[in-house]
Amino acid sequence: MNAADREVKHRADKAFYARCIRQLKEWGAPTDGWRCIGINDVREDDRDAPLSSCELCGCAHVRYEHIMDNDLYFEPVTVGCICAGIMEGNVLAAEERERQMANRAKRKRNFLKHKWQHPWRGYWRRVYRGREVEIFESGGRYTARAGGRAASRYKGRPITDFYSAIYAAFNLADPVEDIVCERNR
Repeated sequence: MNAADREVKHRADKAFYARCIRQLKEWGAPTDGWRCIGINDVREDDRDAPLSSCELCGCAHVRYEHIMDNDLYFEPVTVGCICAGIMEGNVLAAEERERQMANRAKRKRNFLKHKWQHPWRGYWRRVYRGREVEIFESGGRYTARAGGRAASRYKGRPITDFYSAIYAAFNLADPVEDIVCERNR
């Protein structure tokens, strides 16, 4: 990148930053003190799901929604990566969360491809990232267990099929909360 290209990029970055700060001020929201309290992959279970829009800048191409909170503002704001970085004053931290979420999405796709041991009826097991992951079936209902936690519901519904049980097991073995919590300590 030559010097002229860097100057154009720098001006564009400054203009985007100023636009985000101006929007916060128009809302009567604080311009600093924001923290990420959650991150959501809008295409977690459906690779063709529509992308989300950033509430701050209006960008309509947001896959990973950063949920930003501030003690001085009445509600959380759902934004894209760069706006999250501007709000918390650390674009690199927001980009790192986004990178970790993209890696998690790849791990989930691979998790679905692996074989499960099926030593007896109604029981499946495998090891994932050093953790024992198990699925139990009884009377048409499934329960997933990993890392000392168990789930018999996935996305608010009882688990009634093996693939939903696999998704629930992945969420227990590789929770999104680990990504957010690491950044907010």
